Amino acid sequence: MRMVKHGVKAVLATILLTLGLAAPAAADDWSVVAEDHSVAEGSPVSEKVWTAARPPGGAFDKVSLHRYRAAGEPVATLLYLPGTNMNGALALTDEAHNLWLFLAARGVEVFALDYRTHAVPADASPDALAAMKDWDSAVFVDDIRAAAAKARAESGRAKLFVAGFSRGAFLAYAYANIEPEAVAGLVILDGPFKAYAPKERVDRAAAVAALAASGEWASDVGGSRGWEARQQLMRAVIADPNGPASDPAFKTIGAQLAHVLQTAWGPGALANPEGGASDPAVLARLLVGYDRYYPAVQDIDGKAISSEADAPDTALDDRWGRLEIPVLLFANTGMGAEWVLTALYSAAHAGSKDVTFAVLEGYGHLDVLVGERAAADVFDPTLAWIRARAQ
Repeated sequence: MRMVKHGVKAVLATILLTLGLAAPAAADDWSVVAEDHSVAEGSPVSEKVWTAARPPGGAFDKVSLHRYRAAGEPVATLLYLPGTNMNGALALTDEAHNLWLFLAARGVEVFALDYRTHAVPADASPDALAAMKDWDSAVFVDDIRAAAAKARAESGRAKLFVAGFSRGAFLAYAYANIEPEAVAGLVILDGPFKAYAPKERVDRAAAVAALAASGEWASDVGGSRGWEARQQLMRAVIADPNGPASDPAFKTIGAQLAHVLQTAWGPGALANPEGGASDPAVLARLLVGYDRYYPAVQDIDGKAISSEADAPDTALDDRWGRLEIPVLLFANTGMGAEWVLTALYSAAHAGSKDVTFAVLEGYGHLDVLVGERAAADVFDPTLAWIRARAQ
């Protein structure tokens, strides 16, 4: 019997790989990293962490899954997909600035994923970073399938709500295209999938060839500032936001970081702390926990998939327009009208007749997650929306 079982698995894996997919990790392929423990003193929420190796089995080919829940029977289960350079580890332990804890404390069990990028050390060599050349969006969606299977096994639920922030929203849409029957609803936190007015078709093969010629397989969140200087700035603000600035143009280090974030992507686009939408100290605690590197090939995937109704080189949008899955969308205004229109277009044209959206005036991108009004404007509506659709 054992030989037959493994033979069936091998045949299934071959078929899936032929279709451009990998078999998801089975529930018993995960190992426990941390047993249930309280996330913070006085919090009703506990955290448990698993990890699983992923193909092809390199040093960085592994993902982790965090479960956040309170005592009692959950009313629903949600799989959370982080944004670029983000992960599922707790950066903020107060419910007012953390959607996972807010929901978990109110009966929604949350599983948050660490992408493979969380396994890549900040001091990885350029040669080691070449492993990211194969980490395209399809590979990450296969990892998400594995995480979803584990979440379903642990929760006993056939369907999960799936939430994603920024690039995580893109991946949530992509995952729903692959396993729509396993998704109870999509919570889209400030991210698009399809452009409402694509400028031109993207030649993915040519773009990947150009990336290969450059050898720059990983993008670095440190940017022009540099990773160490970035981390030092965040740590200084966390230690004392009213401490002295390193730039004499500012009175405090908190004000310095607020201005850096206010202007990083254009006025109020990344965040709007100078407009009062978010607190620099809270933003610093979020940002200091970022993973340094992210696969650059996924930028190409995003542009190629968004540029046409059905991109020819991928299965990640094959069911686009036929996703009969409820969608809840939040979109910030700080990134401009085109961002809002693209986010709205994606939600409205996925295929669902049940689409709810909120355009958040005065918000920047990160404010949707950790803004001072996020609990009232984002978390509460998300909880009500999930409860209304939970089975």
